[in-house]
Amino acid sequence: MLKNLLLATMMLFSAAAAAQSLLEVNLNPAPYGREEAREQALGLILNRLTGDRARDSWVLDEALREPERYLAAEPQGQGYTAVFNQDELLALLQSAELPFSLEPRPALLVWQLDSGIASNEADTAWQQAASAYRLPLLWPLWDLQEHMEIDKAQLFDAGSLRQASRRYGADYWLALERDAQGGRWQLFGAEQDEVLLQGRLEPGEQAMMTLAAALNRYWIQPSGRRELVRAENPEPAQPLRLEQDGPGELTIVVSGLRQFSDSIRLEQRLRRLDGVEQAYVMDSAGHQVRYRLQVGSRDGVLRALTGVPGLVAVSEREFRWSGTASE
Repeated sequence: MLKNLLLATMMLFSAAAAAQSLLEVNLNPAPYGREEAREQALGLILNRLTGDRARDSWVLDEALREPERYLAAEPQGQGYTAVFNQDELLALLQSAELPFSLEPRPALLVWQLDSGIASNEADTAWQQAASAYRLPLLWPLWDLQEHMEIDKAQLFDAGSLRQASRRYGADYWLALERDAQGGRWQLFGAEQDEVLLQGRLEPGEQAMMTLAAALNRYWIQPSGRRELVRAENPEPAQPLRLEQDGPGELTIVVSGLRQFSDSIRLEQRLRRLDGVEQAYVMDSAGHQVRYRLQVGSRDGVLRALTGVPGLVAVSEREFRWSGTASE
């Protein structure tokens, strides 16, 4: 009965932690400069959502071009806090074809020994790692019954931990041994008999962050990813019109951008054109988007536009998008 009451209490705290959105990043202490803080927060959120796969992608560089696009709010408080825009981030990740997940990570019961001594709470390193990846951690009582039933020399015996974890109603639990030289860990699940994931714990200040990253990546397996089905952009209520360009400017209107990720994908291609110094979205209506390009040679860029993959010329400055996010 006591364990059931404890579990209910722990799950309330776990739910509160999960409610702290995956799209929110807290840096405390924070970098002195706001630009540096934004860069660090963007890197953290992208790696959190993708299981660190963003490190090997162009998405961070793309996000850093216009960080305001991906920020929903920067609330005041201790350190630096950023809340990110879900639609903008998902469009970016979908265009990069990266696995990602916005599902709350499952609660994890941690059976931990520090140099042979049972631990029933998270230390600072665990707290920072769990916060970085939004992992809700639960800790056992390690009461007399558990000290008697669990052989600490056999912490990785799935049978004994399975029985003890069942009393807490845990779906997943982590067996962890660590000391000054490092340690090892294994992840178990209530519905599987075999070890789900395991690894070595290297010594050093980043050991728990590395472990949290491995657990987070496990929850974002490509084969288990659930795609978000997003509605297509409709016909514009009022079609966009071309404007008179100033010196060094080129405005184009593109139709047929049915998915939000299409507009980002096309913007990336426009930026890579020879002679284009800058490209950005001016406004949009339905499946139409008006882009402003800062150019050197206007005629040269107009010729280059006819060779952009997925872009079909309708008139000199009007185009239709025929590409897809899965090209």
